[in-house]
Amino acid sequence: MRRLLTFLALLAGLAVAGTTAASAHVIASTGYATVTQDGSQVNFQLSLEYAVLARAVDLGEPATDDGQRAKALDNAKPTLQTYLQDRVIVSLDGAACEPELATTSIGNRASTPYAELGLRFSCAGDQGTWRLQYSVFSDVEAVADDHTNLVEYHFGNDSGRTVFDRSHHDFTVGDSTMASSSFQFGKMGVEHILLGLDHVLFVVALILGATSFKSLLQVTSMFTVAHSVTLVSTLLGGITVPAIVVEPLIALSIAFVAVENLLGSTRHRLPVVFGFGLLHGLGFAGSLRITDQVSPELLVSLLSFNVGIETGQALLLLAVFPLVLLVRRTRWSVPVVRSATGVVAAFGTFWFVERFFLA
Repeated sequence: MRRLLTFLALLAGLAVAGTTAASAHVIASTGYATVTQDGSQVNFQLSLEYAVLARAVDLGEPATDDGQRAKALDNAKPTLQTYLQDRVIVSLDGAACEPELATTSIGNRASTPYAELGLRFSCAGDQGTWRLQYSVFSDVEAVADDHTNLVEYHFGNDSGRTVFDRSHHDFTVGDSTMASSSFQFGKMGVEHILLGLDHVLFVVALILGATSFKSLLQVTSMFTVAHSVTLVSTLLGGITVPAIVVEPLIALSIAFVAVENLLGSTRHRLPVVFGFGLLHGLGFAGSLRITDQVSPELLVSLLSFNVGIETGQALLLLAVFPLVLLVRRTRWSVPVVRSATGVVAAFGTFWFVERFFLA
């Protein structure tokens, strides 16, 4: 009985978390930055999702095209500079550099409008210990539950990449190694799958439909292969699919697999999982794309991110599958598993309607 209650508590937790995620219009936001030293000046090219920035800083009436967005950014320059000066900080040997918002424009990434903000920092010198601090959107959860910024930097002979997220707001140039960078991207992969309720519920649907460890290993392996294919393909520039298309289909994949479980129609589960895995890979790739230039370092980042995703998936399997097996040994097996599957199907359907019809 205690095991059954534990399983039901887990499902309740997923349901509550799913409700919270479903009610938020912005679950996650990805930003990009290129930081380059030019003598005593540091150029910080910052890319943020326009819609998220518009919620954080009042940019006026909602814009319907890039021309209106560009005008709104230009009109809000003083406000934007005030907002960013305490959230994007460059310092040299402990002395903060003087910031200036030099340029604003509009760009697009995977059909999503981005605000391109050219920050220029004037520093006291050009030699010493450089430090970057970043906390954009971190103080307003209603704006973005989870904001990540992928940074490429070039300071003299020091070049590389780092990640700013909810637990990492500070970076000292020269401290980064290939190992530490790989760890950051791996951690990002773990968080991306475990904090993305749509990915979690898809894996839970696969677990609920598996009748043995062998069948679970087959479907999760197929899912891994599929999302790795689109992750690599998107990164290398082979395919680009707008998030407005991918996100509703990911939600539909959750509902589809759960309904298949309820109907007992899992005979073609492997090709179905492969097809949906391709979609989830597109979702993962949206959080990793940094540059169109492929380099060994970028490939290491990709591998680390993918390993992180698989680690997060393995942790999820270890947490849920043993409980499912224990419940199946009780007399409540059929109603509990079917009820849990129905909950997963309901959330998948709700997210599909929200993302397709209400976006």
